Amino acid sequence: MAFIAKKLDSFEKLKVLGEVARFDVCGFPSIFIKKSKKFQRFRFIYPAIGRKGSCVRLFKVLQTNSCEGNCFYCANRKDRNFQRISFSPQELARLFIQYWKRGLVDGLFLSSAIYESPDRSEEKMLKTLQLLRYKYGYRGYVHYKILPGTSESLIEAAAHLADRLSINLEAPNAKYLSRLSPTKDFSSGVLSGLKKIAQLHRKKPLRAGITTQLVVGAAKETDREILNLSNKLYQDYNLWRMYYSAFMPIMDTPLEEMPPCPLLREFRLYQADFLLRKYGFVPEELPFDERGNLPQNCDPKLGWALRNPDKFPIEVNKADFWELIRVPGIGRISAERIISARRRDKFVNLEQLRRTGAVVDHARNFVTLGGRFYPASGKKRGDDINRQLFLWEEL
Repeated sequence: MAFIAKKLDSFEKLKVLGEVARFDVCGFPSIFIKKSKKFQRFRFIYPAIGRKGSCVRLFKVLQTNSCEGNCFYCANRKDRNFQRISFSPQELARLFIQYWKRGLVDGLFLSSAIYESPDRSEEKMLKTLQLLRYKYGYRGYVHYKILPGTSESLIEAAAHLADRLSINLEAPNAKYLSRLSPTKDFSSGVLSGLKKIAQLHRKKPLRAGITTQLVVGAAKETDREILNLSNKLYQDYNLWRMYYSAFMPIMDTPLEEMPPCPLLREFRLYQADFLLRKYGFVPEELPFDERGNLPQNCDPKLGWALRNPDKFPIEVNKADFWELIRVPGIGRISAERIISARRRDKFVNLEQLRRTGAVVDHARNFVTLGGRFYPASGKKRGDDINRQLFLWEEL
């Protein structure tokens, strides 16, 4: 059945194409976005993280929602009945510049559905970016999405103009991708595209690196499979970030009856991802359950610590940096402050530890201070949501 609607003006298009762009992730975990009302007025303005925790407002939009693909979870799938909308490169570039000049946005996240062919769609996105850089003189941040099947020449052209390139893998391997999309090939499609942008990034590093994204919970993959892939991509492809997008069912798609992925699961994946990238953990150390998933009742570092009681308590005055950051409640910044402070005075009480920024209620069961143990009177689960952790992650 064809969808008939009136012709939309540029702002009306933006509201639609900005709304569907939310499925590409580039900032806070969803568990935080859901609670924030600050950006509800304009759904196409998306909060991401800049230097030292500053908020970067991204103009987040699709060039078009017309798609030749039929991914089972996707709002833009070919067989779904909805209004197809497109921006011309000139229209979208002009619209973004208007918002940027008014000081309403700080950067651009540009993506697209695939219409006619990957190259045809990519050419329109590239033309938009070229207009911004050359006609309007825009020198700000651009996160640019590479579509599966895009020619290498177009990827190279985009790499010269964008600050970040990304391509969505969507699933941890071919088996799971086949459950999500009949039109995508894992090896020759999405993974080969990631290899291409990784090779370009090695030759001439992008200012904000390369990223990819997985849909979590739609294909019944496990956390262990997801994080094994993430760790391999960090090592082999010099990936800047892996983004995890909790599956949410969409009406008029084959997966509309599937339950949504809990946002807490997405958040635990981000916490475990931190441990792999910043804390020296390997996937084998993560506290997976018998089904291969992370515990939901506590964060992964606390889960690991509880499973390894032989490694604790550690003496704060003697432990090195890598030992300190494995303590629940002690992060990289607080560990550096501890090492700096103890050059002047030994730690002998919890207040000294608290002044470093450590979460004392979490750490006290795993450390000694001057040989003295200060266990909490009650059992701390450590299952509170730590937004502060994400204030030191850039985009």
